[in-house]
Amino acid sequence: MMNINFKRVIIGYLCAIFFVTLSLAAPISFRRSSGDHTFNIVNNCPESITVYVKDTKCGYSPRCSDASSYSAAQPGAIPAGGSATVTIPASWVGRIYAESSSSSCGATGEDCTVGEFNLDTGDTYAQQAYDISNIQGFTQAMSISLDGCDEVACSSASCACTDAYPPGDETGCGNDSPVRACGAGAIPATITFCP
Repeated sequence: MMNINFKRVIIGYLCAIFFVTLSLAAPISFRRSSGDHTFNIVNNCPESITVYVKDTKCGYSPRCSDASSYSAAQPGAIPAGGSATVTIPASWVGRIYAESSSSSCGATGEDCTVGEFNLDTGDTYAQQAYDISNIQGFTQAMSISLDGCDEVACSSASCACTDAYPPGDETGCGNDSPVRACGAGAIPATITFCP
């Protein structure tokens, strides 16, 4: 009789440990983390370009305290037909742009076509937001796509507001229609110059 009760106590104890362990582990295993983003940068232009990744938090974006910085090596020169991959930190706010032999840009892409990104915003904004801006100048065609989300592309300075912010237009196209949005998560992106 004692052995049967002892076995029941041991089995009950082991079950209790199993369920406590499971309940503690469950939130961790089901929690969705934003994580870092892989950006593939493709140069389809007929010449080499030099690509830059620059922070704009607190500058061209109102998002400040929770935005992270890009501190890895710059993509640098990418030959015609070439590509480079960079890892962008979660919650990054910034621009990606390219200089060529016929264009030079300011410290954060001024005077050039720029891809603008506001990543992992939680509920404050669209969870991933991105657009193409020619407000400060058009230098080359560009497309941006995040896996499973809308692509945005602009091939000339006269792109419609549905595709890019036009040169000199600081009105935001009236309704920020160039902006695309994507859900949460570490979503890979492709930026193509001269698509």
